Amino acid sequence: MSNAMEEDSVMDYPISNTTRVFPPLIFDVGNKGDHQMEQLTKRVEQLEKTTQQIQTDVAVLTARSEHFATKADIEKVRAEQGVMRVEIMGELGALEQRIDKKFERMEDQLNPKFDKIDLIFERIEQRFERVDERFERVDERFERVDQRFNQLEDKIAAFNNSITWKIMIPTGLLVLAWFVQNIVLKMS
Repeated sequence: MSNAMEEDSVMDYPISNTTRVFPPLIFDVGNKGDHQMEQLTKRVEQLEKTTQQIQTDVAVLTARSEHFATKADIEKVRAEQGVMRVEIMGELGALEQRIDKKFERMEDQLNPKFDKIDLIFERIEQRFERVDERFERVDERFERVDQRFNQLEDKIAAFNNSITWKIMIPTGLLVLAWFVQNIVLKMS
């Protein structure tokens, strides 16, 4: 019978939800003949049905109770859970320590490299500063050359003005006087 119960689902035998009808009690037991015998037979039949229903309900409850956990089972599961939690926390702690050590080793290995990189950047920065100083000196030289060109331009402009007023105008006047003299003399 236990194999049959294991194969069947617990829900295959639900507890009856029908209201039970119990036969009325007989207070008056007298010789009333066939009528009483019929009532007694009906009561026995009703008792058999009720007994059969109770047996079915007991079988269902028995099958269901096999799956119930007792307090001892629950405490055992709690203890196992506690042990597992402690083990997991221990493993996590060990893992965290290993990770911390790896990070420390990486930091120890990378710090000298970063220091070297910092030195290289400092040297490069110094070179850029020297290049900037050279460019500033070159800019100053170009400014002086520009000033000299401006002064030369001013001198050339002054020289042009001087040539114009000192040489060109008197020469032009001489040419004009010669022209007038030759034309006037030839006309007269």
